[in-house]
Amino acid sequence: MITQYLNEIEVGDRHVSRARTITETDLVTFAMFTGDWHPIHTDVEYAAADPRFGGRIAHGALVVSVALGLVEFRPEAMKAFYGIDKLRFVGPTRIGDTLHVESQVLEVTPRGSDDGVVTSRFAVVNQKGEEVVVATLKCLVVREGAA
Repeated sequence: MITQYLNEIEVGDRHVSRARTITETDLVTFAMFTGDWHPIHTDVEYAAADPRFGGRIAHGALVVSVALGLVEFRPEAMKAFYGIDKLRFVGPTRIGDTLHVESQVLEVTPRGSDDGVVTSRFAVVNQKGEEVVVATLKCLVVREGAA
C-alpha cells in the first residue's frame, strides 16, 4: 500500500493486495492467542443457530490483522502505521473465504519538510467481491531523501 515516498504519492492512487484464505487453524489460533472464545467464532452448534450469521464467523480483529499483513509497504518510505479511523465490520468472514485489500489514497498531509500522513480508504474484500471491513487508514510516510 505504501510503496512510494511521500512526494510520489497522489490523491486517488489505488492499490490491490495479494490474497489469503481464512482457515480453521486461523480461528482457533486467534482464539487461543487472544482468549476470545465467543461461541459465534468457536462453537459450531451455537453459531448455526444464530439467525444473523447461520454459522461460524471469523473474529473481526483477526480479519483486520490478516488484512494489514496483506498490504505491501517499503520500510524506507513508510515509517509507521499511524492509526485507523471509522473501522466498520460490514459483512461476515467465514472459514474458506479468500480476502484481499483494496485501498485508495484520500489525502496526503505534509507534517514538515521530511514527512507527512497518507490517509487511505481501506477495504477488505472477499472472493465474491463483497466488502467485509472498511476503514480509513493513516500511515506516516517520509519524503525521498529524508533522514
